[in-house]
Amino acid sequence: AEAADDVPAPSELVRHIFDAHADPASGGRVPRFVVRMLPLDCICAPHLKQFQAAAAAFLPRAFAGVKEGTGWYVAFQSRAMSTLKKEDVLTTLKEILRPLNLDMSVCDAEYTILVEVNPVVCGFSVIRGYEDKLHECNLQALCKAVGLKEDEEDDDMDEDEDEDEEAGVAADEERAAEAV
Repeated sequence: AEAADDVPAPSELVRHIFDAHADPASGGRVPRFVVRMLPLDCICAPHLKQFQAAAAAFLPRAFAGVKEGTGWYVAFQSRAMSTLKKEDVLTTLKEILRPLNLDMSVCDAEYTILVEVNPVVCGFSVIRGYEDKLHECNLQALCKAVGLKEDEEDDDMDEDEDEDEEAGVAADEERAAEAV
């Protein structure tokens, strides 16, 4: 159990990766095979009772120390599942967060509760700066916003293709000149 305490939460890892890519002076590159990184700090079975129990245990700890009146919002994504609906999730979250005196805010939320549901698992986490700083957990969008460069391999491949195309055009011109 001690080793598990040393491991950072998935949302902390994602924030660290995004912070590292947010600095254009770091010389980083746009990741080629990673688009979105969804941190799921708490997981449960994709059913309402299990979600209610997991949320009741996790959310008060996640919002510990947050000022009263702070805004929160829910980003809900369900993939091929109907056992856990957005309305049920929202009702559960409101019941759990009501004693903490936090305000639900659609446009100016400081915290976003990310809920991801698929046939295998329901996962959720509390993320600060989800829409602005983390670009909705889209790493390529963040890299594009800060102006990081694409991989050099793509540039090299494009240059090789241009050279091949130019060589083909020159060969065609030589054949046309010989035919005349």
